[in-house]
Amino acid sequence: MRPGEIVADPVMPGASPAPVAADEPDLPGEAGVRALHEAYPDRIRVREIRWDEWAFKMDDRWYYWAEGRLLPVEYRLRPDQFAPIRFYDNYQLGPVRIREVDEELEERLRARTQQNLGTGDDSIRYNGFLDDLYQVRTRDEAEALMVRTRFFGMGVRVHPMVVKPLQSAEERVRLAMAEDPELRNFVHGLRQVHGYNWRNIAGTQRRSYHSYGVAVDFVPASYAGGFAYWRWAAEAGVTEWWELPLSDRWIVPRAFVEAFEAEGFVWGGKWLFFDTMHFEYRPETFLLVSE
Repeated sequence: MRPGEIVADPVMPGASPAPVAADEPDLPGEAGVRALHEAYPDRIRVREIRWDEWAFKMDDRWYYWAEGRLLPVEYRLRPDQFAPIRFYDNYQLGPVRIREVDEELEERLRARTQQNLGTGDDSIRYNGFLDDLYQVRTRDEAEALMVRTRFFGMGVRVHPMVVKPLQSAEERVRLAMAEDPELRNFVHGLRQVHGYNWRNIAGTQRRSYHSYGVAVDFVPASYAGGFAYWRWAAEAGVTEWWELPLSDRWIVPRAFVEAFEAEGFVWGGKWLFFDTMHFEYRPETFLLVSE
């Protein structure tokens, strides 16, 4: 096998595993598969154990847990070829906190920083699951599917499934603004909302959630000298960017964040690789962290 080559396992014609009742064996992936099923009931209608693996069906295709990779049958036995899907199951509700980093993690972060600012992350994510979930497989399909909506008068293109949550988040923010001058100033200082954008995540070969129109970035008139993105800090010479205090980051008011979290959006400001302007519609995350 050549470096970077993706190899599929042969599938025997007519091969069909016998399903197992979903409440029998306690296998890895049960929580993640269940959260996806409950978060996207219009797309994922069946989940069960097949070939001793948690699996679910979208349209006419089965996806298997495969160590968190969410792969079809032809790749389910080769999960090491792919990066796992990130579920953010360690996402923390409440105020933002800077994560404590031990020596082992710090060493990995230094290597990852060098990699991302140099040649980039060459690990491959199997995009088929996300393509099927959002019904977007090509740029042309994405362009045809995206719809235009508004957030506080600012136009943005997003996936149809994000329109209602985004509008509901705006309603929550408007209600909170009445008694929160910090929030009013923040909203009045926004200049653009970026949604759909067909591209990879910076420094990787993995398609961005912006490509599917389920991520939005809020761009202010000024970052007031704060860093909104870990890469910006690293490129500016902040070698230990993960220790950057909140006072040196561009931070979104807690009331704004909580309005979006209530509608199923995770905030990138709570990630170790922080991206404080970034929100992703990931309702499955909140089903996992609430357990």
